[in-house]
Amino acid sequence: MGKYDTCMQEYLQNKQYFADLFNGCFFHGRPVICASELTEASEGYVVDQDNTITSEKPLAAVKVKKGGDEDCFQCSGDRTLDQATVSDAAGTEIQIEKSRPRPGRRRDTKAKLMRDVKMQLRSGTVLQVLAVENQSYINYGMPVRIMRYDAAEYNRQMKERRQRVSALWKQVESSGQYDTLAIPVTYAEYMSGILKTDRLHPVYTICLYSGTETWDGPRTLSDMMEFDPEESVRSLFKDYPLTLFCINEQEGFEEFRSGLRQLFCAMNCRKDKERMAELMKNEAYAHLSKETWEAIAVMTDNAAMLQKKDKYKTENGEEEEYNMCQALEELMEDNRNEGNLEKTKTVVKNMLYRGYEIEDICAIAGCEAPFVEEVKKELLLQ
Repeated sequence: MGKYDTCMQEYLQNKQYFADLFNGCFFHGRPVICASELTEASEGYVVDQDNTITSEKPLAAVKVKKGGDEDCFQCSGDRTLDQATVSDAAGTEIQIEKSRPRPGRRRDTKAKLMRDVKMQLRSGTVLQVLAVENQSYINYGMPVRIMRYDAAEYNRQMKERRQRVSALWKQVESSGQYDTLAIPVTYAEYMSGILKTDRLHPVYTICLYSGTETWDGPRTLSDMMEFDPEESVRSLFKDYPLTLFCINEQEGFEEFRSGLRQLFCAMNCRKDKERMAELMKNEAYAHLSKETWEAIAVMTDNAAMLQKKDKYKTENGEEEEYNMCQALEELMEDNRNEGNLEKTKTVVKNMLYRGYEIEDICAIAGCEAPFVEEVKKELLLQ
């Protein structure tokens, strides 16, 4: 996982930002999902994978009796060789004893799928599962990847119910009363691994794309399919749409009520210094949370701002705030001064090459003698 995906993952572990993302994406900013109703539930899913590694050409050891002598050699092939008698070109009988090819190594492995962020939403007695997958680059298999994560979550829920049903069935077996109406689980439920009255918790997943390139990947499972244009059975295909939110396709972000708005707006200006400077005139950037400040610094590749955040910390009651407006203004001023310094240094170098006296250089370039002496030393070292 890259630094951008890690940054967004850590940021969305905050329930307030997580709830705001879902409210903004699904409900146009209406506070349908409350942070207080969320429970952090990120975990990995263990998926069984049967990997079989076989030789490219399995070899079978074959014993051959030719006359009274016995030779041992190998023949290629993947079939079992039963005992048989054949004749060679000279008519001599050759007996092939039963032998088997060398089997490939069989190894069962378990793969682990990791959700970026997963929360459980409990509204009354109903439990729902909300998840976010962060993408900083285009993934051309994203619908299948999201399907796999969602299926793994449903499989986890089924496993929980299967364990409970198995325990109930053991009670039935111990009682020996299979035909009464009072048994806690029927045979069909036992074989299904789930009770007839059981219900699974629905899963809602957002793919949050934070890259700078325009998303040209699939947005639904059908985008990945190759259909016959004249085939009538295409109408039977059950599609799986991807809930994709591309930050670089949006503007304003008025539907968000938390620091997500400031973060997303800043991300859309990361390649335009003038737009970023104009954005930082917004008073909201003078009152950022620590998490939002750090996220903006990482997602806009501004390491200097990340290092100097404590310098711009202010107290607002019991809450700490960070003034990015002031920080960016000072950072731009430093860059301007650094640029002017480089220009002055270039002028001094040219005048030294032409043999100007130090006093004349100071008067024309508007600098001090120690500065000229330092530039002169740099030239001598070159």
